[in-house]
Amino acid sequence: MSDTPNKPPRSRPASAYQDRARHLLAVLRSDFGLPRDSRVVIAVAGESGSGKSVTAIDLAAELNASGITTAIIHQDNYFVRPPRTNHEYRKQDITSVGPLEVQMDLIREQVRAFRAAEIVMAPVVDYAGNRFVTQPLDFTVTDVLVVEGTYALLLGGADIGIFLQATYKDTDGRRRARNRDIFDPFVDDVLAIEHRLIAPQADVADILLDRDFVISKRM
Repeated sequence: MSDTPNKPPRSRPASAYQDRARHLLAVLRSDFGLPRDSRVVIAVAGESGSGKSVTAIDLAAELNASGITTAIIHQDNYFVRPPRTNHEYRKQDITSVGPLEVQMDLIREQVRAFRAAEIVMAPVVDYAGNRFVTQPLDFTVTDVLVVEGTYALLLGGADIGIFLQATYKDTDGRRRARNRDIFDPFVDDVLAIEHRLIAPQADVADILLDRDFVISKRM
């Protein structure tokens, strides 16, 4: 995820992810009436390493490039505790794993602020410093808000829900490649718990992306 606001994105060659984002945007246009007269919230949910962040980022880039001003909320920025602290807390009490680790009400409040065209101060995780900082999110001229995270579809209130179906067993290589998560045998126990909590969100999604990012719609 990018934590450097006010810097233009660097140009880069089209990736497979960008091609998928263009296809996803085409589906949103043809089947979900994007853009709309009202502001739109798109929730992107799935398990760790399933591709939520890159899907959200590339979809937002395609929306912005097409003239639909888009912002992103990353659930990782809204945890109650920073990453290393949260990992140690889980080791002391594995029953803490779940939505209560996340400031869900703060995300809901900032979604409300988006619909009201307000400016908010949003948390941003500093992985190296194991802390959170804040930065402004200006929703005054934003048409679409993409909310991505493991529990994004549990927030309620999204206009369009997208669920990535890849499980933690499918995505072990991706998670290790991004070199962001803490790895020890305990993590597999956490991911198994998260799987049971996250998977049912597929039932309320409008769009499903399978492990190969093939799109299907729930009508």
